Amino acid sequence: MRLKLAPLLCGLLAAAAPAFAAATPVSDSTFVVKGAELAPTPMAAWDKRGVIRSASGAAVRKAPRKAVRYEGKVVAWPTATVKVLSFSKAGGGVLHPITDETLLYVLQGSVQASFEGKPVTLGAGDVLSLPSGALTNPGAPADAVVLAWTAASLIPGATPALVRAEQVPSGKAGQLTIRRYEFSGNSVRAVGLAKGLKTSPNTAKTDSLIYVTSGPMQFTQDGRQFEVTAGDFLREVAGLMHGWDVTEASSFVTTSALPIGAGPIDPSKATDRPK
Repeated sequence: MRLKLAPLLCGLLAAAAPAFAAATPVSDSTFVVKGAELAPTPMAAWDKRGVIRSASGAAVRKAPRKAVRYEGKVVAWPTATVKVLSFSKAGGGVLHPITDETLLYVLQGSVQASFEGKPVTLGAGDVLSLPSGALTNPGAPADAVVLAWTAASLIPGATPALVRAEQVPSGKAGQLTIRRYEFSGNSVRAVGLAKGLKTSPNTAKTDSLIYVTSGPMQFTQDGRQFEVTAGDFLREVAGLMHGWDVTEASSFVTTSALPIGAGPIDPSKATDRPK
């Protein structure tokens, strides 16, 4: 199946159903959502005369036979939503209308989106801030997994940004490594934690919305302890003390979200620096 979208049409979105079925909001006292316990939402998207339409949940059954079919896991935290979109060759490859997504991080494979009005291909580890149009993979269908956030920029006036994985150096502080993708209005951090690392309690001015990519490890926040592993979703809440006790080599990807009612925050001062 070959997907064809003219660049000028990439920005046209008209959905017969929203890109995601309405998610049940996660309570403010919930800090961890176990990925293994979160049922994926079936999704479908198709091109109808140059306009991307989509369906989710039970409505997928009525999608056209040639629609691209995929799955999404979504966690609607109080300050932003985190989505993991999983596409497969068997389902027709990649097609997803970009609606409320503000940040994309490619976990696996490659996808195409619009950056400053032009199509751009993203590979594993690449970040696109303020994307537009639709996620596609022109050419032969292929597997891909994309992590997306709906977090608003921490400052007004942020502009779209593309940060390639090869542009981001890996910093190291003891048993912790971090690749910090910095751009206008926010940052994405890909963090590696060595077995045996135990951080001192930390806090931050913003929420950190985390997706765990490998584990297991122990996460503590506000005096509560959680065992987390690959596929889990976490929220480090602004102002609450949190820490990590790493039982096996682990990793996660995260971005910042403004606390409810908060004003602009300098992105360079938004996150903690674990010790």
